[in-house]
Amino acid sequence: MPAEPEKATVTETNPQWLSRGLWMEGVAALAVLIGLYGWIPYNFGFESKARPVLEMLYRFWTDPSTTDWHHGMIVPLISLGLVIHRWKDLQKVPIQPCAAGIPVVLAALGLFWVGYKIDITIVGFLSLQLMVGGLLLWFLGWPMMKELLFPYTFLLFSYPFYFLDNVVAFPLRGLMCQLSQGFLNLVGVDTLQVGTALVSAPDYAAGFKQGEKFALDVANPCSGIRSLFALMMVSALYAHLTLEKNWQKWVLFLMSPALAVAGNFARMLMLTFGTMILGSATAIGTEQNPTTYHLAAGFFVFIVALGGMAVIRWLLQGGWKKTWAKWTTPVDAPAGGNL
Repeated sequence: MPAEPEKATVTETNPQWLSRGLWMEGVAALAVLIGLYGWIPYNFGFESKARPVLEMLYRFWTDPSTTDWHHGMIVPLISLGLVIHRWKDLQKVPIQPCAAGIPVVLAALGLFWVGYKIDITIVGFLSLQLMVGGLLLWFLGWPMMKELLFPYTFLLFSYPFYFLDNVVAFPLRGLMCQLSQGFLNLVGVDTLQVGTALVSAPDYAAGFKQGEKFALDVANPCSGIRSLFALMMVSALYAHLTLEKNWQKWVLFLMSPALAVAGNFARMLMLTFGTMILGSATAIGTEQNPTTYHLAAGFFVFIVALGGMAVIRWLLQGGWKKTWAKWTTPVDAPAGGNL
């Protein structure tokens, strides 16, 4: 019999990756990104001094007054790690430069100019994101863009969408107050809501005035805004790495705001009961010098939320079916077939 023709191997590295022209294009693209976003003064967001986009981004990641966005510093590293993790597979993807990336690059330049003129930092950040996507599409093509879609989209979590503070923070403060007040009253701890603060109800028979047992102001950090975006980032990564179906990934990701609320609700209860038992000086401290207990309550937010993510993943993957089958199967049922 004639020998069968050898099948083409799919494990070999795409020789296009060794192209000198491709690497020169990569160096040129990097030079554009550094020159445009890391050197040209752009915005007066800090200390009335014009700073480049990348410097502004770094300040949001490190400035003590912008702690809500410090998680953004690790996002580029995670995206890079995801690319490195799949590097062998990515080398097999055909490189097909696509002219559709050119208008995307031009749109990014237009956004950069608009943001510079109106002095709005977030427009510069969006321009940077669009520029990276346009260059990837232009030089590497659609097949590679599809493979890099999640690491590229994940970069959005690195940008500080600070304009959402007023849109999201205040409603979350009200929600935290209502949930905490309702639960505390339900378990017999008489609580009043005064604006965005929770205070103990007066007990004249016992000689306690309003707020004497505890008084907690649900400030922005306690409302969930600080943990919301970080938990959305973690839930997106967790869903991407642990779930296979897209609808499952979206369900877990869209549940992240509810998990942030649940975590902060648990934190408020921890602080309330801690104040009643240990006193405000031990349980709360001051805004400038929070106590160890107060800081531990902040970590408790993530413990509750991460536990919730694990439970949701278990439910989405049908773990409950196996547990239900185990509980409902008679103990004396035969393990195998008929003898």
